[in-house]
Amino acid sequence: PDQSIYAWRGASISNILEFEKDYPEAKVVRLEQNYRSTKRILRAADDLIANNKQRKQKQLFTENDEGEPVRLVCFPHPNDESDAIAARIASEVEGGKRSLRDYAIFYRVNAFSRPLEYAMMKQGIPYQVVRGLEFFQRKEVKDLLCYLQLINNPSNDVAFNRVVNLPARGIGKTSLQHVINHAQRYQLTMLEACREAGLIESLSKRAATAINKFVTLIDVLTTSIHMPVSDLLVEVVEETGYGDYVDAQDAKADEDRRGNVDELINAAREFEREMQESTLEAFLEHVALVSDVDDLDADPDRVTLMTMHASKGLEFPSVFIVGVEHGILPHERSLEDPAAEEEERRLLFVGITRAEQQLQLSYCQRRTFRGQTRIASPSQFLYELPRDEMECHIPTGGLSTVGLGGLGSEYELEPDFMDDINSDFDVDQSLSGYDQSEELASSIPAPLEDMAAQLKTAAQLIGKKVKGKKKAVAFQPGMQVHHDEYGTGVIKTITGKGPKRTATVKFIDQQERKFRLAFAPLTPVADTSDG
Repeated sequence: PDQSIYAWRGASISNILEFEKDYPEAKVVRLEQNYRSTKRILRAADDLIANNKQRKQKQLFTENDEGEPVRLVCFPHPNDESDAIAARIASEVEGGKRSLRDYAIFYRVNAFSRPLEYAMMKQGIPYQVVRGLEFFQRKEVKDLLCYLQLINNPSNDVAFNRVVNLPARGIGKTSLQHVINHAQRYQLTMLEACREAGLIESLSKRAATAINKFVTLIDVLTTSIHMPVSDLLVEVVEETGYGDYVDAQDAKADEDRRGNVDELINAAREFEREMQESTLEAFLEHVALVSDVDDLDADPDRVTLMTMHASKGLEFPSVFIVGVEHGILPHERSLEDPAAEEEERRLLFVGITRAEQQLQLSYCQRRTFRGQTRIASPSQFLYELPRDEMECHIPTGGLSTVGLGGLGSEYELEPDFMDDINSDFDVDQSLSGYDQSEELASSIPAPLEDMAAQLKTAAQLIGKKVKGKKKAVAFQPGMQVHHDEYGTGVIKTITGKGPKRTATVKFIDQQERKFRLAFAPLTPVADTSDG
């Protein structure tokens, strides 16, 4: 039951938990010996999953070695996270420590593969995306790129055919065939033929109206061709209705197509920062270059990238789990549902127990989401890991308020990381880089221009202004809170009513303290998920 991670496909953990009740004569055999992971990795997994209530109690053990400490690393930004992982893999492989096939990188959200793929390309590391497509091969990414291609070149009939009725706008196959026939008869491009929709007698009035609206849409978007590509993408997503389309797709299944749309916008913003020529045509050429995957290369010696769901049943000597942040793991959709949050914990348990010898968890200080940079916070699951099994690398300073010359070159090792896990969120301090003992990326992307102007509070991200009296906080078990003296913690239980309502909070030093909620100086940690 600790690996039940497919509730969104209809799987129910109650089938296992109630099995003995349904079949009282059944004999229970506990499979507690692990032949894969080191003792330290197993103890971390055990401490994590012990926080679930819906489970069968068991204690994993192994006869394997103690192994290396589980590493926890905080990075300034996902680009730094990806570059550092790629550089470490390259260094270890070059030093003969491992082969590329020994490494796997797990993530909760498919869109997180994009910076990882780019980092692998920069290091010249072959990789494969398991049970998924490379970022630029994903449907929603290709859809939006086709919109950009049509805006850049109205004669691109391939791009036209892909987007003319996407999202559906009442231009069916029969109507489209009439347009194709007209284009072939008069040697026109598809868009040119659409401009003559009123002259195509075989077209219904309704279809002709829909086609004219599409032509007008493309014309309007084409007037924005000289704006930054990222802004043009935002306009395409909004004006075409594609954003609503992918949101509806996500609502039907456990998908994150919107995440891929947002990540494409992020890719465009990075391109604009890094390239002197950042025109639409240059961006499309850049995408064509980085997405040119050599399908003929059957070399099995590759780094594996995959979601944690896809990792179930597999094992790798070295595992990296990225983006262990609040609202990502656990996913924002689970935050109001205790059962769903327990499944997210099981998902991280599955990821951890894929590692045989080496495990690294990482989170970032800031993350760009839907075009806005926000402060991220570490996942509450990190508070549940055993301090004596962990080694932590965190910045010696906090998040930079404004460009202070980029990133430095030192990262401080904090073995007793639970005392300092949140010190890296002090926005009044400056960033430093990485520990020089780590083989990290030699070139780190330039910092965002004027971070002080771009960082947003949670209230700003949702467009609300805080004014008037302080609103009463609806404290709940599982909520992350902050105390000026003790730092950040998680509410474990709440008892009593009215002024006697008392919360037990587990802080980052692993100590539990009780507070009367009516008087305690506790404030919720802002939910930075876009929900």
